[in-house]
Amino acid sequence: MNTNFKTHTFQNELGLTLGCKLFGRLAGSIILISGLFLFSSCEEEGIEEKLDEELPRITLEKFSLTETKAGDKLWTLDAEQARVYDEIIKVDSVKIRFYDKEQIEFSILYAPGGILNRKTHNILIGDSVAVFTNDSTKLFTDSLFWQNDSQKILTDCYVKIIKQDGTVIEGKGLRADPYLKKIEVIGETKGISPIELPDIR
Repeated sequence: MNTNFKTHTFQNELGLTLGCKLFGRLAGSIILISGLFLFSSCEEEGIEEKLDEELPRITLEKFSLTETKAGDKLWTLDAEQARVYDEIIKVDSVKIRFYDKEQIEFSILYAPGGILNRKTHNILIGDSVAVFTNDSTKLFTDSLFWQNDSQKILTDCYVKIIKQDGTVIEGKGLRADPYLKKIEVIGETKGISPIELPDIR
């Protein structure tokens, strides 16, 4: 009788011990799976948030934007495609036309791409920029920054300017108006002039 009781007790204890070990392992597995699921969910949420930040709110074809002041056009930006984000607009195959006080198109800027700040309307244009004016002045550089409040073109890159009379100005860094009438080359400058001085003798 005592032997059966002890055996029964031992079996119960053994079952309880094995059950506790099994439950412990099972609980550990559940916690591990839950942890992995929670980590996976957090990771997926992070990826989704990152994707949301990288994806544009809207993509537009044949995009056009005109900046005006007191009803007069200052400039018009045309692009083959525009990707609109919260703070910026990324544009491809850019053409910007600048207008003078008489509303006549005076200069045109071409570039493969650019970024427009939606609030300030500042524009960063990059990857081989060319500007042509009505008086046949040409400007070539790698990138330009259009500062909208001051109506100035800025760059810290190498620039080459060719005037109608054949004058060539080269340097690094530029500040100019959109008509290329007032040009300030900030860095080192070199140039070629078509003017030949007569012999003093």
